[in-house]
Amino acid sequence: MIGLPDAADLPLNDETWEQACLAAEERWVNDEHLLNAQRILAQAGRWDGVYVLSVLAGLETSVLIDADDKVFIDWGTAGQVTLQPPVGGRLPFKLWVHTHPRFAAYWSGTDVNSLSLGARILESAMVLGQPGPKHSSNRSLVEVNTTATLAEDGPLNHWTDEEPVPWSDWYTLNDINTEVSE
Repeated sequence: MIGLPDAADLPLNDETWEQACLAAEERWVNDEHLLNAQRILAQAGRWDGVYVLSVLAGLETSVLIDADDKVFIDWGTAGQVTLQPPVGGRLPFKLWVHTHPRFAAYWSGTDVNSLSLGARILESAMVLGQPGPKHSSNRSLVEVNTTATLAEDGPLNHWTDEEPVPWSDWYTLNDINTEVSE
């Protein structure tokens, strides 16, 4: 089992985390422990844990949070997971997070297509990879402090183009102690 830094205050017990890691390693993407761990981590904003599970599985995963903070989880292939608005989710979606396990955090062709299609229903998005998370916000739905955009024209001109934040800086920004307790 991989240790998760500063996890003592998370509502995620060691058994669930251990079972989630095992399920991820075996690619049991419908396992209740794995999905429950992802949901808990997403609700806590612990994207490092979501990324670890994706790396263990060697598959991309997607987390979508709706207007009521309901969490929807999808798993894809080793190289792709698409934004799939779920039945029962309430608009606008607050956040779409997906992973590029062991690869760069960047907006791939599939990703920018998803952002274009979600321009009217999605507030922000994040891709988790190396060296850390890359964030983008939809300026037509949320207030932002940056002027850099993913495109000059079309729906992507509303999406911010932000640099990835190294995981070490992400831990500091989120006040997470990187010591793993056993």
